[in-house]
Amino acid sequence: MEKKSKVIMIAALVALVVLIIALLVCNSKSHKISKLEKFTDQVEQKYTNYSESDLEKAQAKFDKYVAAVEKKELSGEETTHVNQLKGECKGYFAQAKARLILKDFQDAVEDAGDEVKGVIESLK
Repeated sequence: MEKKSKVIMIAALVALVVLIIALLVCNSKSHKISKLEKFTDQVEQKYTNYSESDLEKAQAKFDKYVAAVEKKELSGEETTHVNQLKGECKGYFAQAKARLILKDFQDAVEDAGDEVKGVIESLK
């Protein structure tokens, strides 16, 4: 039994070390920057189809990722890269917002056109 308990103890210790290393890696600045990169790629792929709700959720998630990255001490190169990612996301968000505003405007024009048609019909 003694050999079996030593093996179990060693396995538990190895599992603990692996867990600690995984936690350290997940909390590293490179991991946080990587998450911001992946998020930026997702926004790039999806922003053209964002609803107002999707846009708000994406912006909240963006703020969360940026805050996590900015808590870390970044080198000059890392700061430049993060700022580029932030700029890309903000650009996609601006395009999505502009598309939504244009759609609202088009809907309002269509409604106004229908009202004008109604007025013209009533005057005939």
